[in-house]
Amino acid sequence: MRVTNDPFDSAARALRVVDSHTCGQPTRVIVDGTRIAPGTAPLVAQAQIRDEHDWIRRVAVLEPRGHRSMFAAALIPPASPEGDYGVVYMDSFGYPNMCGHATIGVATTLFEEGLLQPRGEHNTQTLEFGLLTPAGRVELRARLAHGRIEAVAFRSPLAFHLGSLQVEIAGRQRTVELSYGGQWYAFIDLAGTGHQVDPNEIDALVAMAAPVRAQIEAAIQLNDPLTGKPPSPINIVWVDRPTHPAANGHNVPVSPAGSFDRSPCGTATCARMATLVAQGKLAIGERFVNEGLLGTLYYGKAVSSITHSGITGIVPEVEGSAWITSRAVLSVDPRDPLRNGYLVGGGAAIT
Repeated sequence: MRVTNDPFDSAARALRVVDSHTCGQPTRVIVDGTRIAPGTAPLVAQAQIRDEHDWIRRVAVLEPRGHRSMFAAALIPPASPEGDYGVVYMDSFGYPNMCGHATIGVATTLFEEGLLQPRGEHNTQTLEFGLLTPAGRVELRARLAHGRIEAVAFRSPLAFHLGSLQVEIAGRQRTVELSYGGQWYAFIDLAGTGHQVDPNEIDALVAMAAPVRAQIEAAIQLNDPLTGKPPSPINIVWVDRPTHPAANGHNVPVSPAGSFDRSPCGTATCARMATLVAQGKLAIGERFVNEGLLGTLYYGKAVSSITHSGITGIVPEVEGSAWITSRAVLSVDPRDPLRNGYLVGGGAAIT
């Protein structure tokens, strides 16, 4: 087994975490143990963890403490009491710059842990604040009722539709819509494939995604438009007709690590709205309700048009709900030969 060289004393490695799920998708917020200095810029903190302390991601995300679809977020305390918290996102593939469901999970965790305080004394109120991410500052709005968070809406800096290309699936040419919503997404309609967005079909949908991604990556390399860093991974999103009466869309994203989103996916919902706006199928200010694999819903809106660094797109907003599921300390025994985590099954093994 490969164990990365890390200046941390392995006997002292421990992470205090709060687990939640956002409409079915897990978020593990690392509250303490990373030793990130308060006020550190998220991109700087991301590089520190990635290059020097990747054990943090592996311990928080991988087996035996996590699983292929686990998602973690390391908190960065503000430099002053009035400042915004920062975050570093991490999953089994690496370090994405933005994640919608995790942002909702982080916001809920901050409130439930007493790190954010509501203003006013009413039972129903709104809490507005910001979260510093590697993709930039994200504006958040939490709806409160009886002292608890009911839902959190996040507003991303940019989502846009890049264009379309053709890929082959089961011997037929199909159109892929490429869009950015904080991560890159390739939307493909399942109509006529004999498959649908359904929990019982998820293994087949994960298997179908890999060859499609290979075709796209052979045709185009995508950088992150906000950071300029190449290459940025492509998530395949299978699109289907809604089954929920309130929904306008229905999808399941599959990541390069072979993980999949149980929720409708926040950044994919942003990217889908940008696609629909570009195609003239969604108006600015119009609501878009997206259904996920488990039938849960995100409530989206294309807030406004925007041009960012020469890119024309939209400012998207997505609202969803998260629930705390556990609080724990993840410990690392230096005698354990598998102490830094592993993954087997469901995709490429990690040891």
